[in-house]
Amino acid sequence: MIVALAVMLISSGLVVAAFTAARGDIGAVSVNSEQKKAYYAAEAGIQDYEYHLTQDGNYLSYCTEPPAANPALNQQYKEGTKEPLKSSELHTAEIPESGGERYAIQLIPAESDKEEHPKCTKSNLVESMLEEQGAATGTFRIEATGFYRKQSRSIMATFRNSNFVSYVWYTKYETFDPAKYGEPVRTQCEAFYGKRPGERECQNNYFISGESVNGPMHTEDHVGICGSPIFGRSLPDRIEFGSRGEPSEEEGYSNEEVGSCPASPTFKGTHVPVSEVKQLEPPPGDEELEHVVEPAYKYTGKTEIILEGSTMTVKSFEYNAVTKKVEVKTVPGVAFPPNGVIYVKGGCSTRYSPYGPKPGYEEDTECGNVYVHGEYSNSLTIASQNDIIINGNLITVPRNGEVPASNALLGLVANNFIRIYHPVVKTYEVGGTTCNGHDRYLGSHICEYINNASECDAPNEPTGHTPEDLNNPTIYAAMLALKHSVLVDNYDCGTATLGHLNVYGAVAGLFSNGLTGEFNGRTGVIEHGYPYDANYDNRLQIEEPPHFLNPIQAAWTIQRETLTSQP
Repeated sequence: MIVALAVMLISSGLVVAAFTAARGDIGAVSVNSEQKKAYYAAEAGIQDYEYHLTQDGNYLSYCTEPPAANPALNQQYKEGTKEPLKSSELHTAEIPESGGERYAIQLIPAESDKEEHPKCTKSNLVESMLEEQGAATGTFRIEATGFYRKQSRSIMATFRNSNFVSYVWYTKYETFDPAKYGEPVRTQCEAFYGKRPGERECQNNYFISGESVNGPMHTEDHVGICGSPIFGRSLPDRIEFGSRGEPSEEEGYSNEEVGSCPASPTFKGTHVPVSEVKQLEPPPGDEELEHVVEPAYKYTGKTEIILEGSTMTVKSFEYNAVTKKVEVKTVPGVAFPPNGVIYVKGGCSTRYSPYGPKPGYEEDTECGNVYVHGEYSNSLTIASQNDIIINGNLITVPRNGEVPASNALLGLVANNFIRIYHPVVKTYEVGGTTCNGHDRYLGSHICEYINNASECDAPNEPTGHTPEDLNNPTIYAAMLALKHSVLVDNYDCGTATLGHLNVYGAVAGLFSNGLTGEFNGRTGVIEHGYPYDANYDNRLQIEEPPHFLNPIQAAWTIQRETLTSQP
């Protein structure tokens, strides 16, 4: 009996121990399950923000007040303090049909200016959110916290932008547009260096001494350099030469055998090895913008837009077959479109070229061309089915010196060319004779005034310029020429006495955007047109003009995710 009782006592103890251990395991499994659900809820918060940022590249610019309210958005600190919000103080959103999982999203201010701007601020978006120092330059961070029952998990995500407005200079091919050579079009030039024909058939762009690329740069191609141009402003500016035609190269540049002119660039930015340059492919056209524009802001045929703050004067040109004259309809005081997009429709049945013999300023009535100049204080994107011609300064107001003091951004998107107005006429002469000894170019053609086309040159103005020429033209805009390039009309006419082409923003084209002037290959000195002075607008690292087109499969991407401690 004693033995039996002892066995029963021991057995009972073992059963109790087993039951207790099992209960402990059940509790641990339950906690582990809740922690995982909290983690997945945090991931849902990251995906929520990434989705909205993909749909609207300006989503960050709304801070915690997007057009469609997002209940999960929070700042990092309590209002007016440097005290972090507690988990119980965060606004959250519940995952539908999840059983109670919730998440909160916090916008983390940039470490580079956290003391001055401790929260996301619409009026100081770049300073408050975009990292401006170190390896993280050009990124911003959010923290998502997931909740389930008594458990929570937080994930820090770092976003980096990669699109056309991420660079002050973007091209796919660093060769001049095939349209430059007239008919028939040299389609063989639409290829990368090393795969396209040489200089006799396909001339390349060269960056020359005295020129500066003042910001990050990206090309898919090899780069030609003559002399000592400067690339970048400081180390955070990435200088990316893709050299897709010469994949074995790591430098991505040379003098491309242009005489005795050496390739000795100065890199103030970080010269990225070719093997580390990621591909950016432009979309085939701007039809996407035609679909989003509101009907009242879709124009057809030649149109001129004069920007006047937050309104504009719109001129429509139409040929009257009865009077055989072009009639102009002028509408002043037009408000900017609510969604920020203007689209000018129309191809161009009249064959002309911005390379001459004349740019067709009076012959493009039926073309989907838009002429634009003026001052703007609200964001706007102007797109054209054909060309955009900048016929005056494009300036944003107000400004603090050269730096805009507002969030207003201008986008120019052309299916074909973005052109700088330069009204001189290039005339070819049999035998390459000169005309009064003026503006003889390689004995093949001379440059004349557009208003003196019947004469050789005005004897008192041997420069080849006209009163309408732009002196030191200034452009504050992000420009994108999808099928051609950004250039100066008649770039090889007129002596180089009009100052610089000053760009503050971004310049992007399928082919090289270098046709703004012509330089001497032996000396590297510019002789005709304008030298570039291109400066990057840092606001474009975090914002972009309304509905501005992105590369194929490239936008804001998550660079890194890190599990963090709880709020």
